[in-house]
Amino acid sequence: MLRFVFKRTLDAILTAFLVFSFVFFAMRLLPGDPVIAMLGDRASAETIANVRASLGLDKPIIVQYGEFLWGLANFDLGQSLVNRASVTETMMRNLPYTIALTIASTIFGIVIGVPLGVLSAMRAGRATDHVTRMGSLVGSALPDFYLGVLFLLLFGLTLRWFPLLGGGDSAFDLRYLAMPAMTLGLLKGFGMIRLTRTAVLDVAGRDYVRTAEALGMSRQNVIWRHIFRNALIPVTTHLSLSVIATLGGTIAIELVFNRPGVGQLLVGAVTSRDYTLIQGGIVILSVLVVTINFVTDLLYAVIDPRVRAA
Repeated sequence: MLRFVFKRTLDAILTAFLVFSFVFFAMRLLPGDPVIAMLGDRASAETIANVRASLGLDKPIIVQYGEFLWGLANFDLGQSLVNRASVTETMMRNLPYTIALTIASTIFGIVIGVPLGVLSAMRAGRATDHVTRMGSLVGSALPDFYLGVLFLLLFGLTLRWFPLLGGGDSAFDLRYLAMPAMTLGLLKGFGMIRLTRTAVLDVAGRDYVRTAEALGMSRQNVIWRHIFRNALIPVTTHLSLSVIATLGGTIAIELVFNRPGVGQLLVGAVTSRDYTLIQGGIVILSVLVVTINFVTDLLYAVIDPRVRAA
């Protein structure tokens, strides 16, 4: 197990390094000059040159790359081009809101998707199965921002159960977290229903399941000890991809509910052409994606010991 963890750790570090390098060079290849974008077209050549020098943009690209990697090693993502604030501190203030929304919506999606998926598979061909599949299909087709607006109108304006907009006193303020988490969680849960149903039906037809039933094992034990456990690998894969997609989906939800977060911060940075802040945001999100993939690999090894030998 230790060898497996060590190997996956090295893979994660290498992946993160390649992603960071790609982000750095991709930002430098974007059209336009960030200094001119910050100062405006009417700035004098001398002013542009002075600002470029103060930001270190006049240095050779390889020197800038080295400083970028050194900054990452010291958890320094540089300074915002617009307000000169620390990008690291700005991201750390907003990151908890994005993480809280991702965790809450993922848990909500699991609680809805996995049990209903198992129920649908165990009642395949019956009315329960048809209703569940149709509901998940219709639900998956709804855009996240549209569902968010519906929740605002229903739970915020009509029923007044939750505050309309904002992030609350903390990232995990449930009053402000509930509606955004339900919006993303429902959409993820609908997709998980279909995948869980397919995985359970696939495992339910295996020979060892029939053998367990023939030996007199109760239906409940067969489902949870043999079918569900062996169906967890594809479900876990979908869950990790769903969490990664949720990180991207938070951008629209944060805008709809006017909730602080990395997504809303990046939208503002793109609007103001704050290239350093954009670069820092992409780096932070990349670290989260690499971490999620690393944890998923470890879950594979726990669920199925055969993975450790791979």
